[in-house]
Amino acid sequence: DPASLEPDPVWEEEWQKNLLDAAIERVKQQVAPKQFQIFDLSVLRELPVAEVTSLLKVNAAQVYLARYRVGALVKKEAKRLEAQAEKAGVKA
Repeated sequence: DPASLEPDPVWEEEWQKNLLDAAIERVKQQVAPKQFQIFDLSVLRELPVAEVTSLLKVNAAQVYLARYRVGALVKKEAKRLEAQAEKAGVKA
């Protein structure tokens, strides 16, 4: 059955979530705690920039910079983990 070769959408969504969670945890260990805290509040928890600046006593430029830098590292790590999994035959 050709349909059985298609990944289950629920499984695929769970796979991507786990991959992203693993990438975030690895990046968390690589960046300064303050940088990750800004990223966490701004991106992961989706707080407005003004609220993040007020809570953490940083300026908007610091928030945007942390979002960009940490976000780029997360994307890079997620791609690396996905390639590693494919190489190991975990996901085709």
